[in-house]
Amino acid sequence: MAKNKLTREERLAQTGHGGKITAKPAVTSDQSKLQRFLLGLVLAVIAFALYANTLNHQFILDDSNAVTENHIVKQGTKGIPELLKTDYRAGYWKAKGTLYRPLSLVMFAVEWQLFPNNPFPGHLINVLCYALTAFLLFLLLCRLIPSVPILVPFLITLLFTVHPIHTEVVANIKSRDEILSFLFVLGALHCGLNFLRKENGLWLVIAAILYFLSFMAKESSITIIAIVPVALYFFTNASVQKNIFVTVAFVAGAGAYLVLRKIVLGEISDVQDVLLIDNFLILAKSFPEKTATSVLILGKYLGLLFFPYPLSIDYAYNEIPIVGWSSVKSLLSLVVYLAMIGIVAWRWKKKELWVFGIVFYLISISLYSNLLLTIGSGFGERFLYLPSLGFSIAIVGLLAFFLKVKTAPELIEVFTKNIALVVIVVLFCVAASAETVTRNKVWNNHYAIYSSDVKHAPGSARLHYWYANETMKEKALKANTPEEKIKYLDDAIAEYNVALKIYPQYADAFGQRGLAYYRKGTQYYDQAMADYKSAIDLSVGQWKVYNNLGVIYGERSDFNSALKYFKLALKVDSRFPDPYNNIAKTYLIMGDYTNAITWCFETLKYITIEMADLKKEVYQYLALAYGKLAEQNGSADDKAKSDQYNQMAQQIVVPK
Repeated sequence: MAKNKLTREERLAQTGHGGKITAKPAVTSDQSKLQRFLLGLVLAVIAFALYANTLNHQFILDDSNAVTENHIVKQGTKGIPELLKTDYRAGYWKAKGTLYRPLSLVMFAVEWQLFPNNPFPGHLINVLCYALTAFLLFLLLCRLIPSVPILVPFLITLLFTVHPIHTEVVANIKSRDEILSFLFVLGALHCGLNFLRKENGLWLVIAAILYFLSFMAKESSITIIAIVPVALYFFTNASVQKNIFVTVAFVAGAGAYLVLRKIVLGEISDVQDVLLIDNFLILAKSFPEKTATSVLILGKYLGLLFFPYPLSIDYAYNEIPIVGWSSVKSLLSLVVYLAMIGIVAWRWKKKELWVFGIVFYLISISLYSNLLLTIGSGFGERFLYLPSLGFSIAIVGLLAFFLKVKTAPELIEVFTKNIALVVIVVLFCVAASAETVTRNKVWNNHYAIYSSDVKHAPGSARLHYWYANETMKEKALKANTPEEKIKYLDDAIAEYNVALKIYPQYADAFGQRGLAYYRKGTQYYDQAMADYKSAIDLSVGQWKVYNNLGVIYGERSDFNSALKYFKLALKVDSRFPDPYNNIAKTYLIMGDYTNAITWCFETLKYITIEMADLKKEVYQYLALAYGKLAEQNGSADDKAKSDQYNQMAQQIVVPK
């Protein structure tokens, strides 16, 4: 009988690397397909269990601009074509954007079509996608490093899965873009390995498509292009030519996305500059200040990976101050990062797992360092989603290296023979899991997370602003007595004052403080108007400020000024029904019933399915306007329309 041809894995196994963590893979008996599947399933269950307490959470934070206040998404499936041909925030504001991330928005539109204004499906899909990520990541690591006991990829994936730094990504529906992007990257990497094993070019095509889809979710996957050739160098014996083929497939996927982005967004040189409240680094007055602060940020990122407490949803101006090279923290961070780079150079040729983890971390975090280019945000925990994998690989790989991880024929023996490694990693994972579950709880609603995190990042003007907003919305407006309402409004004003003390040019804070004064009563209208005008002078660019100023003029019977500001609100952004409705109401009060009817119909064009209360109000205005016209001209047709809209208004049940 002819001798069977050896597979690539069997040939590598004959070269053998024992239990030493090296670059060249070898097959070991403890990595059977069943074991991989079962352990991967265990990791997926852990991932789901960790975030199960987010399933009944509300929409929160950026869910507003991606879902609840995104007028294109709220069109449901009808809005999908527009989502595919507009920038990421086109449904939320009018300013021209540079982001093209339609994939998650398309999913949100489908979810809104099926479950309007219901956050449960969104949270469920996030958690399921995260569980799938854990499963696919573990299988990928098993394929990349089969020369080590299956314990090592298991612990790497476990550490990644339980790390609390991921709470912002998983608990925030909007951040599905991060999860999807990495999921498609994992799929593309699996296809790349399939090509190396089966030498079928179709796998490269699929890899390119999946990598393209990762960009359609979020562009942060761009760093994978640099990581792919490094991974192939470290963990495969494939020829240089094949490694180039795989890398080119990823480049092709990225290139296809960039071409499509160019077609959809066109020239983007005239977009608005980065705002100080979003990225405090624009305040740096010199190159040394920018680099020192950027390196300080890198140190903070690394610190949160080792000690993920306390966490915060926001680190806006001035939580992380601008520093120079006299900063001890910046210098310490520089030393640590230079040491990591030195280690990589020193150990590069040895192709060790823990060194690859450092390389992975450095490449993936570079995108958010603000050293190479100034991005739209100065600091964010979500930016550590991909870099945290490099951290997990480096930590577990380094521990396995020093503890001399041992292999064994049986799975249970692999764990028992490496008990020190298991205990160290599991202890950290238990603590991390507890923090993750605890952290998830404050992601339930805006008030919970803002009231918590304003203590964690007291220097953030935006956190004080957000906290004030929620204090007014959830406490003052739901107060049981007038005295209680005033008390909470004063609390909100105090938080706005803190925000404005930190950032005196904070236009949004002026606008919302004006609203708080307005809600305190007519005796505070002058303060409210002063704040609204300050917001306008600072070019707030928000229709609500003009609309709110118009409301005050209307209540003071200055109807011409009221109409002026309502129409200015529409000039800023004409996609929201409130200014239209206020114009209709103003004309109704003025006795101009024809114009009132015209603007009522304009209002109805922008009312979405969940705005039952506003729709009922518009029908009531139409009934009143047609009724007044009928009284004036004796028109039976107007009387019939009045009765019709009155009946339509009565049929609308406004949910409590």
